[in-house]
Amino acid sequence: MKAVEHDAPVVAALDFPPLMTWQDVMQDELEDRLGFARRATLALLTQSGEQLVAGFAGGNRTGLESAMKAVALFQAHLQERERLAGMAERRLLRVGEALAAADRVADSGRAPLHCDAAQGL
Repeated sequence: MKAVEHDAPVVAALDFPPLMTWQDVMQDELEDRLGFARRATLALLTQSGEQLVAGFAGGNRTGLESAMKAVALFQAHLQERERLAGMAERRLLRVGEALAAADRVADSGRAPLHCDAAQGL
């Protein structure tokens, strides 16, 4: 195959137009605070320390404070989800205990009594 030379430079200049305005970002934050907090938290993890310092330097201290609030909101959400998952896990353990007790009663041939392990599920 014959090599083809191109007149275009090897590294083309990338000049992408912005896809969102700052107003769009603020509207997103108002409409979906938790989603915004999640995206902001994950976006912060993509930046190096130098990039973060440069981004929040100068007059952008309010941006730093806002980012810190967003991360705190997302962290509180995750902690609440962890608490709820723990509650669900404990309920499933109690269901397992109730089923095991019912199986023991059935295996013994006795008439099943009301199982206390199923209370409070």
